[in-house]
Amino acid sequence: MKQKRTYSLTAKERKALRAAQDKKKNGRSAESAGGGSSTREAAESEMVAAQKNSRKTNMTVIAVVGVAIALILAAILVPSIMYVVNPYSFNGNDKVMARFSLSNGMTLEYIIEEDKYDTAATNFIFLAKNGFFDNTVFFDAQNGWLRFGGYESQPTTNYSSSDFNRTHHRKDNKAYCDSFKALANDKFDKTTYKFGYRLRADSNGTDAKYLEEEGVLTYLYSDTATEFQFSYQPQATNQIVSMESNGTQKTYDLNPTMVGRALNDKTLQNIKAIAATAQLNTGMTTGYMWRPPTPNIMINSVKIYNLDGKKWKKFDFITYMRENDSSGQRRLSQWIGTV
Repeated sequence: MKQKRTYSLTAKERKALRAAQDKKKNGRSAESAGGGSSTREAAESEMVAAQKNSRKTNMTVIAVVGVAIALILAAILVPSIMYVVNPYSFNGNDKVMARFSLSNGMTLEYIIEEDKYDTAATNFIFLAKNGFFDNTVFFDAQNGWLRFGGYESQPTTNYSSSDFNRTHHRKDNKAYCDSFKALANDKFDKTTYKFGYRLRADSNGTDAKYLEEEGVLTYLYSDTATEFQFSYQPQATNQIVSMESNGTQKTYDLNPTMVGRALNDKTLQNIKAIAATAQLNTGMTTGYMWRPPTPNIMINSVKIYNLDGKKWKKFDFITYMRENDSSGQRRLSQWIGTV
């Protein structure tokens, strides 16, 4: 006979207890399920944050690499650009420099001693800055001097006309004089008088011991406004022979004043090589017996570097040359044709 179980709780109480237990169990299940959802959300948040940090890191690396590349390119390109603008800026050379580029590929480099030889150097710089020597020839090489200064072409060595008909100088070229804006047209009776000035020698520019040195640049001041010469040997002779109209020869003295000096031996070697090609014009009937380098060697350009901006920014050549130099001497001797 099956024994009857006894319960301390009534049926109603047992039902309430089971309902409470089920509710508690369901609560734990929900809590457990909720916890899993929170874990996934946290993991997703961490993953998104990690991706953002990775992107930031990548962007930072790219930026750093970009800056590094820019700095490397700047280190390569800036010096090259600076060299083109001023090839003398790297060695700390702050003196006024003239750089001649020639048609035969040669380069001539000269220190222009503006502080010592103000009148002559200023004249040279003014002409060079305004392109006066560009596309002109060396017209003579003899007695230790290589000469240049505004001659647009050189006739053949058997040219049989007078010196005045053969020179093709820019001072006689009306179209060129009209286009030379650095000297105002309204200052002259004729535009071809623009280069009719004569300047006095600098007080420090006629010392024979300097003029007799090899490699100097001088200005022929007494008979011309625009002619200069390089010395390619020591103790050069400042004379030129002229064929007179009566068939006789006469020697004339040239009067140089200092402008500057060759920067290096290569410049001097180039001048000597050019001078070695000179040939006498045996067909001359009247005029200076020049020995032009043959074939023609053109001065393509003359560039000036390290100028004093205070002096040259608004430079007026006419006013400047009418003033006195440091010794109290008026720079301008005369100016043919000025109003």
